[in-house]
Amino acid sequence: MEKVKIGFVGCGYMGQLAHLPNFVNSEKCEVVALAEKREKLGKAVAEKYHISRLYASHRQLCEDEGIDAVVEITTDALHAPIALDCLNAGKHLFTEKPMATTLADANRMVESAEKNRVKLMVGYMKRYDPGVEKARQLVKEFISTGELGRVTFVRAHCFGGDWVCNIGKPITTDETSPEIQANIPDWLPQELTKEFLGFNNVYCHNINLLRFFLGEVKEVKTAELGKSYPSGKVVVLDFGDFLGCLEVGGISSRWWDEETKIYFEQGWIELLTPPPLLRNVPAEVKVYKGGEIQQMLIPYSAWDWSFRRSAEHFLDCIITDQEPTSSGRDSRKDMKIVEEIFKKYLGL
Repeated sequence: MEKVKIGFVGCGYMGQLAHLPNFVNSEKCEVVALAEKREKLGKAVAEKYHISRLYASHRQLCEDEGIDAVVEITTDALHAPIALDCLNAGKHLFTEKPMATTLADANRMVESAEKNRVKLMVGYMKRYDPGVEKARQLVKEFISTGELGRVTFVRAHCFGGDWVCNIGKPITTDETSPEIQANIPDWLPQELTKEFLGFNNVYCHNINLLRFFLGEVKEVKTAELGKSYPSGKVVVLDFGDFLGCLEVGGISSRWWDEETKIYFEQGWIELLTPPPLLRNVPAEVKVYKGGEIQQMLIPYSAWDWSFRRSAEHFLDCIITDQEPTSSGRDSRKDMKIVEEIFKKYLGL
C-alpha cells in the first residue's frame, strides 16, 4: 500500500499540539484534507501544514474518495456522530478518547466499523508509552513465572496537575465554537451530567490501563463519588482473584500526579506516568523484589512520545491489516465500566 491518505477533522488545541504534527511528519501517510467549522482557523492551520483541501464539515470530507482514513480530534460530544459518518463512508478512523459519552453510542461505533470492514482505533496514547509497554511486559512475565507470587492488589491513582508542560501555543482566531450538547445515558440524572462527562474524559485512561495490565474487571464493588471535582473519589474494582482501587481527583500542581502500582505477594511494580503533553519522556518503571531478594530495579525505556507512537500504530494497522491495540471493540469496555461506576453510586 502507498502512503495512507489522511483526512483530519478538527484543529483545536489537542488537534494542533498533540496529533496533527505527528501525522504530518510520518513517512507512512500524507494529510491531504482538513475539515474545520471555524473558517479562519481552518485556513490558517491548512496553510501552516500545507494541507491542500479544506472542508467546512466532516461530511464533505467523508465524500472525498481520495481519503483512506480519518483522524477525528474534536470535543467528546462529537466523537460518536462524526465517527459513525466516517465509518459508514468506509474510512478507517482514529478518534480521541473517550470514544463516546454513552455505551450505546460506543456499541454503534463498533458495529459500524465491523459492518464496513474498517479499522476503529481510540487514542489511548498511554498504551503506546515505552515505559507502559515495559511495565506490561514485566507484569505478564511475573504472572507467568510466579517469581513474585500471585497478584494481590492494584492501585490506580490520578489527581492530575500540570499536563501541558509548556508545550507551546496553537493557532487561534476570534471565532467561537458552537455549543454542543453531549448525549448522556438515559438513566443519568441531569445534575450529574458534568460530573459524569468529566470522569469519563479523564479517568477512562486509568481504567483502560488497569485492563491493559491485568485483564477485565468482573464487577464494580463500590463507588464513592459524592463530592464534586477536585475532591477525591474512590472506586473498588473486582478483578476476580484480587481487588483494585481507583482513587481520583484534582490538584493544582507543577507535577503530574498519576501512578499505577501492582502488588504481588513478594514485591510490586510501580508505574509513574508522565504529563500527557511532555514530549519524548516515557513513563518511569520501578520493580521491587521482596522475600529473600530485597532488590529495587529501575528498567529504563527509550525516549519517545506516546502520541507519536499511537499515530504510527494506527497507520501500521491500516497498512498491515491488523487490529489496533486500543481498538473500538476493546475501548468500549471502558465506557461500560464508567457507566457501571455511576450506576453503583446511584444504587441502580
